[in-house]
Amino acid sequence: MSLSSQEVSHLVGLGLPVLCVDTCTVLDVVRDITRETVTTGDVNAGFALLSMAEEGSDLIVLMAEQVTLEIASNVASVEQEAQAALQKFLAQAQRIHDVAMAFGAQGNIQVRHLDGHVGRAQPVLDRWKQVALLVPHNDGVASRAFRRVNEPRTPARRGKESMKDCVIVEAYIEAASQLRAAGMTAPIVFASSNTKEYFAPNTRHLQGDIAQDLGAVGIEYAPNFSAAKHNLGL
Repeated sequence: MSLSSQEVSHLVGLGLPVLCVDTCTVLDVVRDITRETVTTGDVNAGFALLSMAEEGSDLIVLMAEQVTLEIASNVASVEQEAQAALQKFLAQAQRIHDVAMAFGAQGNIQVRHLDGHVGRAQPVLDRWKQVALLVPHNDGVASRAFRRVNEPRTPARRGKESMKDCVIVEAYIEAASQLRAAGMTAPIVFASSNTKEYFAPNTRHLQGDIAQDLGAVGIEYAPNFSAAKHNLGL
């Protein structure tokens, strides 16, 4: 099983809500800050959830083994892209300032303090990894993930390599099943900002099949930290 019997007993005994994180959600911590989808509210919600988990009195964080592997494989390129995007923004801001000054504007440009953001974000990503309880792979999860790909069921789609996404989903479904069977009644939320894989086309609603699968074990879905915090009742 995904969680040991000792882990299940301990988690159920705590009676705390559970946050299951997807790869994209964790990598968003160090992703390009110039994206229009980044909001202060969501960033602050992420910090609040992280602090609660670190304090150990309000929240449990689960991280599938596949998520840890994907973070290790992708974090360097995500950080490089974030740094490049920030440098592009700083250069653009300087160019706009210089042009405005040529037309008679007065004042000093103040954006250089943004430089170094990626370096400030890296330790936050490390904190998420450190606070999370690992949900390991097993043959049952792999088998169900393979079946999900073949059917296909969300997040799998025909013509797309979705095995890794399905392994993550099945790991959390199994873990939630263990916790519910042992008596956990607290909220369990799966957070994934990769909504294109989970939402029905042109909607903000889950595809019917994944909604059914998550609902069967009492998992709610959240597209960001703000929604996760709300669904967790925190």
